[in-house]
Amino acid sequence: VFLLVRQTAAEEPWADTPVLTALWQATSTNDKDSLDRMFDNSDAGATARAADGRGLAWWAFEFQNEYALASILAAGGNPLSDDEDASGQTASAMCTDDCDTDALMTKAKALVEDIKKRAADRKAEREKEEFDDDDEELDDDEF
Repeated sequence: VFLLVRQTAAEEPWADTPVLTALWQATSTNDKDSLDRMFDNSDAGATARAADGRGLAWWAFEFQNEYALASILAAGGNPLSDDEDASGQTASAMCTDDCDTDALMTKAKALVEDIKKRAADRKAEREKEEFDDDDEELDDDEF
């Protein structure tokens, strides 16, 4: 018997990876700095999916983490997409009991511009540091 598993629109395979484990950990503990660092390196975390078909959006709703949802939005992702996990659940279906999807998304949307601004600031700082490092490697003899 073969199990057909739906994959993301990008047709990336669903697989457990160290990056996804780190995203789960950061989301479950509300570690904003870790989320920022991961998104500074790549936006792939916004759409990557574990072997069970879940990813950052599922965990963000499960742990009611508006910062993780905002990070997805800032990266151009859609945490409210109709994509389903291996069990047929959408990410927002993880928002149960005392969880209010609309309120969570409202809070997340309010954070997006700040996340984008701080990401741009960090990128500019990294580029400045790289430029400064390049300058230090040049001696007067090299001109």
